[in-house]
Amino acid sequence: MEYITDKEIVVIFNKRMGLETIASKLALLSGEQTKKFFTERPTKIPRKINAMALTSALNERIKTLDSHSLTKDAFANLESYETFTEFQLQSLFEKIGTEEDYYIYRKNLWKLLIRNHIGINLQDGEVTRLINMKKYKVETFLSYSKAIFSVTLDLTREFDAYPINKLEALLKDSFSQEEIRMLGLKYGFDIPVRLKKEDLYLYVRDMMRARKKLTLLLGRELSNMTITQLNEFCKLQGLGISSVMKKEELINLFLFLVKQAKFAHIEAKTIIGSDFAEPLKFRVDLDAIDNFKRGKAKKVIYLEADEVEAFDNLEEIVEEEEIVKPKKKKSQEDIVTEIIQKLLPYLNIDEETARLAISHGISVQQPKKTTTTTKKTVVVQQKKKNRN
Repeated sequence: MEYITDKEIVVIFNKRMGLETIASKLALLSGEQTKKFFTERPTKIPRKINAMALTSALNERIKTLDSHSLTKDAFANLESYETFTEFQLQSLFEKIGTEEDYYIYRKNLWKLLIRNHIGINLQDGEVTRLINMKKYKVETFLSYSKAIFSVTLDLTREFDAYPINKLEALLKDSFSQEEIRMLGLKYGFDIPVRLKKEDLYLYVRDMMRARKKLTLLLGRELSNMTITQLNEFCKLQGLGISSVMKKEELINLFLFLVKQAKFAHIEAKTIIGSDFAEPLKFRVDLDAIDNFKRGKAKKVIYLEADEVEAFDNLEEIVEEEEIVKPKKKKSQEDIVTEIIQKLLPYLNIDEETARLAISHGISVQQPKKTTTTTKKTVVVQQKKKNRN
């Protein structure tokens, strides 16, 4: 089999077919049919590919969400969408996925499997058989997911399609206690919030064995301890668990169980993705969300691409507008000159003296006006004198 990337053409037994056409036909296979096919072959489905397919369908649905679509907590979790594990993607799909999204998910799953045909050793005859196979009714998303889960494996150094070395931090930041327990159930771990004495004893014994510190004597002592004594032993040994499990203790126990389980992995150097499988980049406006869903639904999702474009357009508008320069602030010298020009006609001093006076804060007093008598006044006074 050959896949021509730039043309999205698949060559099967020298016959060229469009990837879209093949994937559309394979998307009609039920979960049980897909499960049976992969159960009978040595190479399973990389869980990373299934997570990519889920992401591709969710990308389009997220664009349509408004303030009434999810709770505020769910929207807050959506802010870390780029780092979602398969479990988180499936949980989100159950909340917002439609029948159309379900079909897109199945179709894109097969698109990605065909693109990775070399890595999973998918042969021409196998694809032909699947295309021609009689199709049965497709189950619900939940049933389909369970069927696919049984034939998917993580890549080396991954868990739930997420880097295992970053798993602890992710669980602390993005998972509630209930979600940690649900994730455990997915992989066969039943972790109750409260442990009975027998359960706590078994976990303590296994942890001490993993540390290579379990002796016959210690084993007998542990079995005879009360639940209070077991809790104290856990604290002294730094085991990170207790009979009443806090979130951090749930995480410690979960990670211990994952390590002890030693799940099988798929050895794959690279997984070929696609643009449609890249997580959507967006911003969530949490201030627009009302948990009581009162009033008109508001826009909540702002795509990164749209905001970048809007910013670029704003820059263009600013460049086109005439930039008004602020008036130059007058200096002290300018102010002094302006004052002198206005006062000189009324001062009996020269300009240099006035400038010095004003610059140093010296008030310049105007000379007193001398009273001058006009010729008319003298004549009037002389006439009064002659009359007398």
